[in-house]
Amino acid sequence: MKPVRFNLDQSMETLTAHSGLALIGLLLSHTRIAKRLIKYKLPGVHNPTVTHPDVLCSYLGLLCQGKSDFDHIEPFREDKFFGKALGLKHVPSSPTLRQRLDLAAAASYDWQTILLEESADLLRSLEVPLTPVTVTTDGGQVSSWLPLDLDVSPFDNGFTKKEGVSRTYKGTDGFSPFFAYLGQEGYGVNVNLREGSTHVQKEAAAFLLHSIEYSRRLTDKRLLVRMDAGNDAIENLNVCLNEQVD
Repeated sequence: MKPVRFNLDQSMETLTAHSGLALIGLLLSHTRIAKRLIKYKLPGVHNPTVTHPDVLCSYLGLLCQGKSDFDHIEPFREDKFFGKALGLKHVPSSPTLRQRLDLAAAASYDWQTILLEESADLLRSLEVPLTPVTVTTDGGQVSSWLPLDLDVSPFDNGFTKKEGVSRTYKGTDGFSPFFAYLGQEGYGVNVNLREGSTHVQKEAAAFLLHSIEYSRRLTDKRLLVRMDAGNDAIENLNVCLNEQVD
């Protein structure tokens, strides 16, 4: 990316190669992530200097640049544009980032739920395009549904020692995350990281139910659930029947 100049204050100009973070910060400012996380209590973390929103938004800033290792945060601690663009009061250190996210994950799924709910609400508030699939009968009647696609997509994490890496049904060592996408545009509405050897149907009914709930935060259109043959199970059919989706 071509470096861009920004005025962070009236007396100083800065040159940055990650100017796109300003747009990420703008999107985050239209969510309630900070307001919801600032009230969240984690065991052993009372009135932290680096707040929960600072931790989470800092990591989102890394992910938006294709960086996932916690140590990647260190160069940005001295980068004034990084904090300014994402609306941070403090940029956490690598140990703080790691420990806080590990603690949040161990405590519950609440942080993940907040992210997924706010993501869906943001897409709805922005009125993003959602293209349905349509069917025309011989009589000329047109019916349309918004597709909700769910599938497990095995990763190849071979030659690593990451926790949870095991043999996937694709014959590689890695993870087997579950993904849910909405509309022909494929907006991600749900995701669940799973160990590689996990069967595709394990906890699929719960994942399907949550995916439908997140989708309905985003749209009022009729939903059409599409899943892999490995998920051809009565549990999933019952979810669809109970939730009145096709």
